[in-house]
Amino acid sequence: MDAVARSPLHPSGPKTAGAGASVAVGGDAGGQLLGGVSAFQRHTAPLVRDELARLAREGQRPSQLFLTCADSRLVTSMITSSGPGDLFTVRNVGNLVPPPGSDDSCDSVGAAIEYAVEVLKISSITVCGHSGCGAMQALLDSSAPVRTPLRPGTSGGGAEASGEPGASIGRPGSSPDGERTPLERWLRHGRPALARMERIGRLGRGEVALSSRAIADEVERLALVNVRQQLDHLMEHACVAQRVAEGGLALHGMYFQVAEAQAYVLDAGTGRFLPVRPDHGAPMPVCLAATAAPTRPGRGHSGVAERGGDPSQGALELGR
Repeated sequence: MDAVARSPLHPSGPKTAGAGASVAVGGDAGGQLLGGVSAFQRHTAPLVRDELARLAREGQRPSQLFLTCADSRLVTSMITSSGPGDLFTVRNVGNLVPPPGSDDSCDSVGAAIEYAVEVLKISSITVCGHSGCGAMQALLDSSAPVRTPLRPGTSGGGAEASGEPGASIGRPGSSPDGERTPLERWLRHGRPALARMERIGRLGRGEVALSSRAIADEVERLALVNVRQQLDHLMEHACVAQRVAEGGLALHGMYFQVAEAQAYVLDAGTGRFLPVRPDHGAPMPVCLAATAAPTRPGRGHSGVAERGGDPSQGALELGR
């Protein structure tokens, strides 16, 4: 079984899996996943075994928390050139950070933040949004009195306008029985970003922008605003605010344009997202803290990954 053609990132064959289907059936999704794991055992495991054995002995010591969307098109280790032990990763629908105390059911994200900051002593947190985000489309749909969510392959605004098939993943508060689903309840944490974008529009202020091109559509605009909003939510967590004030923690914003395979990082001073160039190396990080967090010995990228520096590449170098 070929390592690329049969990996979960490159599915092939009919998707016929149903309830009770065996993962050993090569044509179903479970079989594709198992095939990818098999390829890992053959090709990758021998290369990373020593590094994983070291991490098993010494424990994890990541220097960074990377919080991003659950979208399958975002492969965090690929876009950050990171390896085992480098990133403590949190993924959810819409890369949202519920403010502390908002709802007991949202403690998972808060617990991960607390663990990363207080126990792992990470020195950097990055919030990464992306183009064609279904959560952003759903929030936009929820604000319109009459609007049909986009489906893959249809024409119209939103994710389709920028050339990416994208579907609204739910309309908050729209359940037929009047009961909000878990997804609808979760998406309410994105409403402050929607309100922020609408407020910016009313005031005529360009709080967010891409430095290299115009913003493609409202989905992209909201995704950019949402990154800034979730950074604000991070600062509402006491452990984060304290570490930032002490100069031991830096916060970063990132946006990944899927169709372009292009990462952008936030210059917090101007609100512009600046493209990361292929020749950057490891420039100064963009940080919301007054003082950048110090780098601790032994906390760099894993030896099995290409060294790419901090996942959030720096604004001081990006515009040059």
